[in-house]
Amino acid sequence: MSIPQYRPPKEIQDLLDQKEQQQANQRRRTAVLPKRTWIQRNPRLFQISFITGSLLIFFSKPLFDCFIADPLPPPENKVPPHKR
Repeated sequence: MSIPQYRPPKEIQDLLDQKEQQQANQRRRTAVLPKRTWIQRNPRLFQISFITGSLLIFFSKPLFDCFIADPLPPPENKVPPHKR
């Protein structure tokens, strides 16, 4: 013997159906969200690119001097340390 499924009375079922139709017709998200900047949307990528760019700018002169620039010529007049 199985238990019969519960069915609400007709008036209550009509109210439930009306409520479902009203909710289906309404828009779900009515709040207008502010536009987010690229930094807010991609915080990790911003941090990585900002730090990388800053370090490249900071170390650009030493890196240029180490690898690309011509070496400084040795000084012509070398005074021995004991005669200074």
